[in-house]
Amino acid sequence: MSKAMQPRIRPNKAGNYYVYFSKNGRSRTDSLRTKDVSVAAQRFQGWLEGHRIETNISDDPIISDILEWWMDQWIRGRMLSEDRYPAVVANLNKYFGNMRVSEITRKDSAKYIELRRNGFISGNSRGAADSTIYHEMKELIAAFNFMTSKVEPRERRLIKEMLPFIEVCQKSPARDRVLSKDELQSLKDKCLKDAYIGPIAWRGIRRPSNRVSRISRFLWLAMETAQRKTAILELKWSQVDFEMGKRGLIFFNPEGRNQTSKRRPPLPISSKLLEVLKIAYDQKVSDYVLDKPTGLDYQITKFGEEVGIERLHAHLFRHTWATHRAMEGKTIEKIAQFLGDTEETVRKNYIHLTPDYLEDVVD
Repeated sequence: MSKAMQPRIRPNKAGNYYVYFSKNGRSRTDSLRTKDVSVAAQRFQGWLEGHRIETNISDDPIISDILEWWMDQWIRGRMLSEDRYPAVVANLNKYFGNMRVSEITRKDSAKYIELRRNGFISGNSRGAADSTIYHEMKELIAAFNFMTSKVEPRERRLIKEMLPFIEVCQKSPARDRVLSKDELQSLKDKCLKDAYIGPIAWRGIRRPSNRVSRISRFLWLAMETAQRKTAILELKWSQVDFEMGKRGLIFFNPEGRNQTSKRRPPLPISSKLLEVLKIAYDQKVSDYVLDKPTGLDYQITKFGEEVGIERLHAHLFRHTWATHRAMEGKTIEKIAQFLGDTEETVRKNYIHLTPDYLEDVVD
């Protein structure tokens, strides 16, 4: 891997002094607008100060250091769930880790995307989905932006002009399938069976030898609250209030969470979910409602296959909940408030009428 060109000055054939340097893997020049070498030297120092590009190697950090500072200072302590970030950072480091900021080119982004798609970075022979790669590249961009304004000490901060262009692949097309009422019922029936929640347990009597399974807890929360996967995985028992409101409230937006555009409103607990949560609370083994804030993607897909539902995934429940509420006549305004989204977002992304709902408009 070639070293980045350190900034230097020299005259051109006409005697005018220029700064010669590299940016994003390409050689660049800036005119110092003088033929006087002493004036050129003074202006060169001002150029260095303005561009924050110096011969000191610490001002062109390696990517692994940037990701470490970003994790230490921004992610940890601000996000309740850090578990998904180490895997993202590990994948980025395998390709970019030893590179310096000035060495990254557009070709590197394309190469990373290609390698991830073909399974050469994570070791997964199936390769990563474009949506996964998209989120990894967005996190790399977030780490770079962090370096321009938030990293401490301030001497580590980079100017935006120094940041390389990071190409982001397109996310996988939105999957607008919606679960039918029969499919939802088959999931609930299997949750009841697999979680060993029989008539006795449903009346509030605990069966100590049979805990409500982790996948069942997730599915009940997803079906009844329509919250995103991360919000459910991060949910702690301290955020569940069984006494407040008619049947209790769940506060998906805990104090200290790094606020994003993905809002998490407090939600009332449905009667179905309430009984499941009370049993699970009696059986709790950690602060997390799901025991730990790690993913369940494979288990969700497998669970769906066992009841005849292909390609079941976590976000499908959010689409399904919104669509069924719309078909029941609930207003877009109330659906948006429940989801923590704008009415425009709900109309665009979440309302997909199921085929059986339209059957009565044809002969």
